[in-house]
Amino acid sequence: MNKYFFLFLVLLLLGCEKKETITSKPLHVKPSVKVLHVNEIKKELSKIDTVSYIEKYIEKIINEGSNQNLGFPTKTMDAGMAHTMDAQNIARYVMTLRNQKSTDDMQAKKAQIFYTSNCGGCHGNDGKGLNGTFPDLTIQTLLGIEKRREFLLSKLKD
Repeated sequence: MNKYFFLFLVLLLLGCEKKETITSKPLHVKPSVKVLHVNEIKKELSKIDTVSYIEKYIEKIINEGSNQNLGFPTKTMDAGMAHTMDAQNIARYVMTLRNQKSTDDMQAKKAQIFYTSNCGGCHGNDGKGLNGTFPDLTIQTLLGIEKRREFLLSKLKD
């Protein structure tokens, strides 16, 4: 009877194994690119110079990084330069460096310390980019947004 109990126990334990399925994407598959329609392009172009759009752009760069070549010695910015919960308020603070009203000036003031500790080392505490080594965040039109505008306008011509 003990050998049957032992066999039963082994079968029970084998049946309780956690089955884990691992799926992976082939390395040669490129991520899908969203196709923009004319109305979407026109809508984005109408908002591209708004405070809200600029803040979202800066927040996205903080969270996702950037590999755009904007002509600076440092060609990329790594993702996650600040905590995602702070990124939105840092973007608001950058608006104050640009002498613009942010979408929430109270939160922007609170984010100064986060900007200084996470972004100031490269962009300078004043946002001017440390003598051209890093992008100047205080210029009228950010270079990445200007590239986006040019891209959208080129798609309208296609």
